[in-house]
Amino acid sequence: MRFLCDDNLGKLARYLRMLGYDTFFKSPLNDAELLAVMLKQDRLALTRDTRLARRIEPEICLLIETDSPEQQLKTVIERFGLEINKSSLFTRCLECNVICDEVAGDDIKDEVFPYIIKTHDRFKRCPSCKRIYWQGSHYKDMIEKLKNVIGKID
Repeated sequence: MRFLCDDNLGKLARYLRMLGYDTFFKSPLNDAELLAVMLKQDRLALTRDTRLARRIEPEICLLIETDSPEQQLKTVIERFGLEINKSSLFTRCLECNVICDEVAGDDIKDEVFPYIIKTHDRFKRCPSCKRIYWQGSHYKDMIEKLKNVIGKID
């Protein structure tokens, strides 16, 4: 399942990417661009814009009515019956949506603090924006946020 979040749903896009879902997000994004990307890339639209939601078939669009990103995620999971697979968590770049590659610590030692290399053994890098990820305290915080929203993560 592939999603497109309008430019009011950046945090929701990041949450969906954390779960491993292919999620297009761009800000700003006008209605014409949104519709073009949605149709061309066969994506489900998630929007806060009631006027836009009325223009799109309800089967491929969900109007998000809450301001809370956590509640937004819960709504999307329930509406589309999303399955949460632990092996899919954090496989995508949170910034640009590209699937990240495993990378050895030796290959990135000049790009992160030495302490990070010493205390972690698994790293990922986005092949597009070159952002580097590891399972530090921020990762644990994100897992806790996800558990609060979706419950147990299998």
